[in-house]
Amino acid sequence: MTDGNLDGGLSSQRTAQESVPDRIRHLILSRTLVPGQRIVQSELAERLGVSRTPIREALHRLESDGLVKLSPHKGASVADLSISELKDIYSIRIASEGYGAYLAAQNVTNQDLVELEGLLRRMREVFDQGDRWHLLAVNREFYAVLYAIAEQPRLYALIMKHIDLADMYRRMAFAIDHYYGHTIADHEELLATFREANPQAAEGVTRDQLQQTLASLLLFLEQTAPV
Repeated sequence: MTDGNLDGGLSSQRTAQESVPDRIRHLILSRTLVPGQRIVQSELAERLGVSRTPIREALHRLESDGLVKLSPHKGASVADLSISELKDIYSIRIASEGYGAYLAAQNVTNQDLVELEGLLRRMREVFDQGDRWHLLAVNREFYAVLYAIAEQPRLYALIMKHIDLADMYRRMAFAIDHYYGHTIADHEELLATFREANPQAAEGVTRDQLQQTLASLLLFLEQTAPV
Protein backbone atom coordinates (compact mmCIF):
# COMPACT_ATOMS: atom_id res chain seq x y z
CA MET A 1 0.00 0.00 0.00
CA THR A 2 2.82 2.35 0.96
CA ASP A 3 4.68 1.68 -2.28
CA GLY A 4 1.52 2.35 -4.28
CA ASN A 5 0.96 5.68 -2.55
CA LEU A 6 4.60 6.57 -3.05
CA ASP A 7 4.39 5.78 -6.76
CA GLY A 8 1.22 7.83 -7.05
CA GLY A 9 2.81 10.75 -5.24
CA LEU A 10 5.90 10.66 -7.44
CA SER A 11 3.73 10.43 -10.54
CA SER A 12 1.69 13.46 -9.46
CA GLN A 13 4.86 15.39 -8.71
CA ARG A 14 6.30 14.56 -12.14
CA THR A 15 3.06 15.60 -13.82
CA ALA A 16 3.03 18.92 -11.95
CA GLN A 17 6.64 19.64 -12.94
CA GLU A 18 6.13 18.65 -16.58
CA SER A 19 3.19 21.06 -16.85
CA VAL A 20 5.14 24.03 -15.47
CA PRO A 21 5.96 25.62 -18.88
CA ASP A 22 2.31 25.45 -19.93
CA ARG A 23 1.14 26.86 -16.60
CA ILE A 24 3.55 29.80 -16.80
CA ARG A 25 2.64 30.29 -20.48
CA HIS A 26 -1.02 30.53 -19.47
CA LEU A 27 -0.20 33.12 -16.79
CA ILE A 28 1.59 35.23 -19.41
CA LEU A 29 -0.93 34.85 -22.22
CA SER A 30 -3.86 35.48 -19.88
CA ARG A 31 -1.96 38.61 -18.72
CA THR A 32 -1.92 37.47 -15.11
CA LEU A 33 1.80 38.13 -15.51
CA VAL A 34 1.94 41.38 -17.48
CA PRO A 35 4.50 42.47 -20.11
CA GLY A 36 7.70 43.78 -18.57
CA GLN A 37 6.91 42.30 -15.14
CA ARG A 38 9.91 40.83 -13.30
CA ILE A 39 9.52 37.13 -12.57
CA VAL A 40 10.72 36.13 -9.11
CA GLN A 41 11.46 32.42 -9.36
CA SER A 42 10.95 31.68 -5.67
CA GLU A 43 7.53 33.37 -5.66
CA LEU A 44 6.47 31.60 -8.87
CA ALA A 45 7.65 28.24 -7.51
CA GLU A 46 5.55 28.76 -4.38
CA ARG A 47 2.57 29.83 -6.46
CA LEU A 48 2.73 26.72 -8.65
CA GLY A 49 3.66 24.34 -5.84
CA VAL A 50 6.93 23.14 -7.35
CA SER A 51 10.64 23.57 -6.69
CA ARG A 52 12.73 26.26 -8.36
CA THR A 53 14.44 23.79 -10.72
CA PRO A 54 11.43 23.20 -13.02
CA ILE A 55 10.70 26.95 -12.87
CA ARG A 56 14.21 27.75 -14.08
CA GLU A 57 13.98 25.12 -16.85
CA ALA A 58 10.54 26.38 -17.91
CA LEU A 59 11.74 29.99 -18.16
CA HIS A 60 14.56 28.96 -20.50
CA ARG A 61 12.02 27.09 -22.63
CA LEU A 62 9.66 30.07 -22.68
CA GLU A 63 12.54 32.35 -23.64
CA SER A 64 12.87 30.35 -26.88
CA ASP A 65 9.12 30.92 -27.44
CA GLY A 66 9.66 34.66 -27.12
CA LEU A 67 7.46 34.96 -24.02
CA VAL A 68 10.22 35.51 -21.45
CA LYS A 69 13.39 37.60 -21.43
CA LEU A 70 16.37 36.37 -19.44
CA SER A 71 19.16 38.71 -18.38
CA PRO A 72 22.28 37.70 -16.42
CA HIS A 73 21.94 40.92 -14.39
CA LYS A 74 18.17 41.50 -14.15
CA GLY A 75 16.94 37.91 -14.12
CA ALA A 76 13.70 36.90 -15.83
CA SER A 77 10.88 39.15 -16.99
CA VAL A 78 7.78 38.84 -19.16
CA ALA A 79 8.47 39.84 -22.77
CA ASP A 80 6.75 42.91 -24.15
CA LEU A 81 4.00 42.17 -26.67
CA SER A 82 4.16 44.79 -29.42
CA ILE A 83 0.99 45.95 -31.17
CA SER A 84 3.05 47.48 -33.99
CA GLU A 85 4.94 44.21 -34.50
CA LEU A 86 1.68 42.26 -34.42
CA LYS A 87 0.17 44.48 -37.13
CA ASP A 88 3.34 44.30 -39.22
CA ILE A 89 3.57 40.50 -39.11
CA TYR A 90 -0.11 39.99 -39.84
CA SER A 91 -0.17 42.47 -42.72
CA ILE A 92 2.45 40.29 -44.40
CA ARG A 93 0.66 37.07 -43.43
CA ILE A 94 -2.66 38.29 -44.84
CA ALA A 95 -1.14 39.23 -48.20
CA SER A 96 1.24 36.30 -48.64
CA GLU A 97 -1.04 33.55 -47.29
CA GLY A 98 -4.01 34.83 -49.25
CA TYR A 99 -2.01 34.56 -52.46
CA GLY A 100 -0.51 31.24 -51.36
CA ALA A 101 -3.96 29.79 -50.78
CA TYR A 102 -5.09 31.08 -54.18
CA LEU A 103 -2.20 29.31 -55.95
CA ALA A 104 -2.54 26.15 -53.86
CA ALA A 105 -6.23 25.82 -54.67
CA GLN A 106 -5.31 25.93 -58.37
CA ASN A 107 -2.82 23.09 -57.97
CA VAL A 108 -4.51 20.88 -55.37
CA THR A 109 -4.76 17.16 -56.17
CA ASN A 110 -6.79 14.34 -54.64
CA GLN A 111 -3.65 13.14 -52.88
CA ASP A 112 -3.13 16.61 -51.40
CA LEU A 113 -6.73 16.60 -50.14
CA VAL A 114 -6.26 13.22 -48.49
CA GLU A 115 -3.18 14.54 -46.65
CA LEU A 116 -4.92 17.75 -45.57
CA GLU A 117 -8.01 15.87 -44.42
CA GLY A 118 -5.78 13.53 -42.38
CA LEU A 119 -4.20 16.53 -40.66
CA LEU A 120 -7.62 18.01 -39.99
CA ARG A 121 -8.69 14.74 -38.36
CA ARG A 122 -5.60 14.92 -36.14
CA MET A 123 -6.52 18.49 -35.25
CA ARG A 124 -10.02 17.39 -34.23
CA GLU A 125 -8.59 14.63 -32.04
CA VAL A 126 -6.15 16.98 -30.32
CA PHE A 127 -8.88 19.63 -29.96
CA ASP A 128 -11.15 17.08 -28.25
CA GLN A 129 -8.28 16.30 -25.85
CA GLY A 130 -8.03 20.00 -25.00
CA ASP A 131 -4.30 20.13 -25.75
CA ARG A 132 -3.95 23.67 -27.13
CA TRP A 133 -0.20 23.66 -27.68
CA HIS A 134 -0.17 20.28 -29.46
CA LEU A 135 -3.01 21.58 -31.62
CA LEU A 136 -0.89 24.61 -32.48
CA ALA A 137 1.89 22.29 -33.71
CA VAL A 138 -0.51 20.27 -35.89
CA ASN A 139 -2.01 23.55 -37.09
CA ARG A 140 1.43 24.63 -38.33
CA GLU A 141 1.90 21.28 -40.05
CA PHE A 142 -1.44 21.75 -41.82
CA TYR A 143 -0.31 25.13 -43.17
CA ALA A 144 3.10 23.75 -44.15
CA VAL A 145 1.43 21.10 -46.31
CA LEU A 146 -1.21 23.47 -47.68
CA TYR A 147 1.14 26.22 -48.84
CA ALA A 148 3.63 23.74 -50.32
CA ILE A 149 0.91 22.82 -52.83
CA ALA A 150 1.38 26.24 -54.46
CA GLU A 151 4.84 25.10 -55.64
CA GLN A 152 6.36 28.55 -55.12
CA PRO A 153 9.48 28.01 -52.95
CA ARG A 154 10.22 31.67 -52.20
CA LEU A 155 6.60 32.44 -51.37
CA TYR A 156 6.48 29.31 -49.21
CA ALA A 157 9.62 30.37 -47.32
CA LEU A 158 8.15 33.85 -46.73
CA ILE A 159 4.86 32.41 -45.46
CA MET A 160 6.42 29.89 -43.08
CA LYS A 161 8.91 32.48 -41.81
CA HIS A 162 6.09 34.81 -40.81
CA ILE A 163 3.98 32.01 -39.34
CA ASP A 164 6.95 31.28 -37.09
CA LEU A 165 7.55 34.98 -36.36
CA ALA A 166 3.91 35.10 -35.26
CA ASP A 167 4.35 32.11 -32.94
CA MET A 168 4.06 34.15 -29.75
CA TYR A 169 0.88 35.81 -31.03
CA ARG A 170 -0.51 32.51 -32.35
CA ARG A 171 -0.05 31.06 -28.87
CA MET A 172 -1.83 34.07 -27.45
CA ALA A 173 -4.71 33.50 -29.88
CA PHE A 174 -4.99 29.87 -28.79
CA ALA A 175 -5.19 31.05 -25.18
CA ILE A 176 -8.34 33.06 -26.07
CA ASP A 177 -11.24 30.65 -25.54
CA HIS A 178 -13.47 32.26 -28.18
CA TYR A 179 -10.77 32.03 -30.86
CA TYR A 180 -9.65 28.55 -29.85
CA GLY A 181 -13.23 27.28 -29.96
CA HIS A 182 -13.57 28.23 -33.63
CA THR A 183 -10.25 26.91 -34.93
CA ILE A 184 -11.55 23.57 -36.26
CA ALA A 185 -14.52 25.19 -37.99
CA ASP A 186 -12.16 27.71 -39.61
CA HIS A 187 -9.98 24.94 -41.03
CA GLU A 188 -13.02 23.03 -42.25
CA GLU A 189 -14.20 26.18 -44.05
CA LEU A 190 -10.81 26.63 -45.70
CA LEU A 191 -10.52 22.98 -46.70
CA ALA A 192 -13.97 23.14 -48.29
CA THR A 193 -12.66 25.74 -50.76
CA PHE A 194 -9.87 23.33 -51.71
CA ARG A 195 -12.29 20.47 -52.26
CA GLU A 196 -14.12 22.78 -54.66
CA ALA A 197 -10.80 23.85 -56.23
CA ASN A 198 -11.98 27.45 -55.86
CA PRO A 199 -8.91 29.75 -55.77
CA GLN A 200 -10.89 32.97 -55.21
CA ALA A 201 -12.78 31.47 -52.27
CA ALA A 202 -9.59 30.01 -50.79
CA GLU A 203 -7.90 33.41 -50.92
CA GLY A 204 -10.95 35.19 -49.49
CA VAL A 205 -11.39 32.75 -46.61
CA THR A 206 -7.69 32.85 -45.76
CA ARG A 207 -7.55 36.64 -45.72
CA ASP A 208 -10.80 36.94 -43.73
CA GLN A 209 -9.68 34.44 -41.10
CA LEU A 210 -6.31 36.11 -40.62
CA GLN A 211 -7.95 39.54 -40.38
CA GLN A 212 -10.34 38.17 -37.75
CA THR A 213 -7.38 36.70 -35.84
CA LEU A 214 -5.61 40.07 -35.93
CA ALA A 215 -8.76 41.84 -34.71
CA SER A 216 -9.16 39.35 -31.84
CA LEU A 217 -5.53 39.78 -30.79
CA LEU A 218 -5.67 43.57 -30.93
CA LEU A 219 -8.84 43.58 -28.82
CA PHE A 220 -7.26 41.17 -26.35
CA LEU A 221 -4.13 43.31 -25.99
CA GLU A 222 -6.19 46.46 -25.53
CA GLN A 223 -8.46 44.88 -22.93
CA THR A 224 -5.62 43.38 -20.93
CA ALA A 225 -3.12 46.21 -21.21
CA PRO A 226 -1.62 47.23 -17.85
CA VAL A 227 -3.26 50.34 -16.41
